Amino acid sequence: MGFTRDTYAARIRRLREAMGAAGVEALWVEPSVGLTFLTGLEPVSIERLFGLIVRPAGDLRLVVPELLAQESKELPTEGEFFVWDDAEGPESATRAALEGIGGLSIQGSLPSWCWALLRSVRPGLDVDIEPGVLGSLRERKDAEEVDALRRSGAVTDEMVEWVGTLDLESLTEAQLAGRIQARYLELGHRPTPEGLIASGANAAMPHYVGAGAPIGTDRLLLMDFGCAVDGYWSDITRMYFPAPFDGELKACYEIVCAAYDAAFSAAQPGVECRDVDAAARRVIADAGYGESFIHRTGHGLGMEVHEPPYLTGTNTQRLEVGHVFSIEPGIYLPGRLGVRFENIIHLGADGPESMNHSPREHFFS
Repeated sequence: MGFTRDTYAARIRRLREAMGAAGVEALWVEPSVGLTFLTGLEPVSIERLFGLIVRPAGDLRLVVPELLAQESKELPTEGEFFVWDDAEGPESATRAALEGIGGLSIQGSLPSWCWALLRSVRPGLDVDIEPGVLGSLRERKDAEEVDALRRSGAVTDEMVEWVGTLDLESLTEAQLAGRIQARYLELGHRPTPEGLIASGANAAMPHYVGAGAPIGTDRLLLMDFGCAVDGYWSDITRMYFPAPFDGELKACYEIVCAAYDAAFSAAQPGVECRDVDAAARRVIADAGYGESFIHRTGHGLGMEVHEPPYLTGTNTQRLEVGHVFSIEPGIYLPGRLGVRFENIIHLGADGPESMNHSPREHFFS
């Protein structure tokens, strides 16, 4: 499906309005999710200087290496190109692109060598970190973005079911992770590069990075993965359980699901992020496992798997309509078990909407 030229042009208009209100004279956007959000471009610039200059008024300016000029020629609005090649270097083109600009805001992700080059070609240029105008636009998703996120969530729900059709006992954690990534690619989607597959007690490590253990249907299997659809990510945690599903494993999972439900109910427009975190944490603490819930309740999601808003115990930011975030409480008992339940939530005017519909419980066949 993708996004149209009109979509990107509208985003640039909104950015310009926000820059004007914030007093930002000019913004330099390097290859990043910010650039893709504004233009649809995803150039691989490596060590070559590439930057989009946006001002509250006037044409866009693009500093672009010659080898990327052709793929970058389609900007959503009128723009002036400053093309440089490897023989001459970027200094002259960059100096010309910065003509008439006294203050330049940059993203915090800009490499330090780029910052140094910008200042060297224009002595006296006032360079500072942009005050969040671009990030705030990305944080509140519009209808097109929410649609992409819903479709991404649906693909990942189906992936959870597909895993259940595999001969899991013949696979290691690494092999299952590879199968999932390959499946996403076959379907035409970009897989999460750091998907997590943990069997048995390995699930007690929330960001487990090992992958060599064999998968056994006599012990739990925790899976945390997703994919990008039209640039927007899904992220889900589901578990396959052994039979019989009882004892402490079942009890802990039921507590985690109750904590999820409490956080979901608390996630309303105007509520502080820390209050959503507290709602989940209270359920787990009251059940006697408070010290075993060792991470935040959730994180924002969109063009990045982790982005604002963050559902932490100290974040006083208030949730707004258009926010998209995970809710993923967990209980982790080292050497024994780890359980987590995660869905992605879109906060609409009528309250929270889950972007995932995969069942809460899955069992080895």
